[in-house]
Amino acid sequence: RAIWSRLEEAPPRRVVLYDFRHPNLISKEQMRLLENIHENFSRNFGVFLSAQLRMIVEIELLAIDQLLYSEFVMSIAPPGVLYVLEMNEPPGEAIMELSPNLVVFIVEKLFGGKGTFSTSTSRAISAIEQKIMRRVANRGIHELSSMWNPIAPVKMNIIRYESNPEFVKIIPSAEPVVVVSLQIKIHDNKTLMNFCYPYSWLSDIIGRPDIQDKLQFGTGEASDEERDMLNDHLLKVTCPIRAVLGGTSITVQDFINLQIGDLLVLNEKLEEENTILIKDKPIFKGIVGRRDKNRAVLVTDVIEKGQSHAVR
Repeated sequence: RAIWSRLEEAPPRRVVLYDFRHPNLISKEQMRLLENIHENFSRNFGVFLSAQLRMIVEIELLAIDQLLYSEFVMSIAPPGVLYVLEMNEPPGEAIMELSPNLVVFIVEKLFGGKGTFSTSTSRAISAIEQKIMRRVANRGIHELSSMWNPIAPVKMNIIRYESNPEFVKIIPSAEPVVVVSLQIKIHDNKTLMNFCYPYSWLSDIIGRPDIQDKLQFGTGEASDEERDMLNDHLLKVTCPIRAVLGGTSITVQDFINLQIGDLLVLNEKLEEENTILIKDKPIFKGIVGRRDKNRAVLVTDVIEKGQSHAVR
């Protein structure tokens, strides 16, 4: 009776479902690593596609799923666009899957057409379209390899193209895979881009002791190569700079009555230097003038930290 009374008084435990066919093979730290790699890839490849197509292309990470390889193959409706990737360190193969409608749209835009993004029907990609799209796909694989390099010296190459997923056999059907799904948005059109990694290949990389130490304890002090790479990226960052002529204050009544041709007298004197702002912070002092046919600012002084040079 004492045992039953304690069991009745104990708070109910929450039951957690566990699928033995799809066990959680990747830890949360490893999942965050995969997310960071593919989020950085999405940003860089989206910039590349935007420049090539001359329109805004947004790519974002949608999901990372653990499936059986047979389930991934069955989820692809032929005809598809499948690029088989060869990887080293460790050796293995992966798949990059694109929508045929996206490929047709990209090829049409590269040839100067308007580009039709049809989601109703899909057709097989012609040999010419495959050759043109191979260049875009190679750039994508190059970007993906560079995102993996801080973790491991991974090199990826496209070894073949397939339209029927039944002909792609990178691992046995019952083996687990990790599928990374990215959403590509062009105007109001959305489509998917998938990467299929064998779990055995991923576990060989993210299961290494040095990688596990990075995931658990951080990377520690940066190496000279990492510092040089970070410095190179920082030097290429653009920052907005603007020179402020001056400012003044007027009443609401004067603002309502303001008309074209009215003169606003600024608080700054004519001989005073102007403030140069970098991201809305006063950094330099300068003189506004002209160089050839453009307005220009001559930097005359650096504003010391702590000095107040607010526009009045």
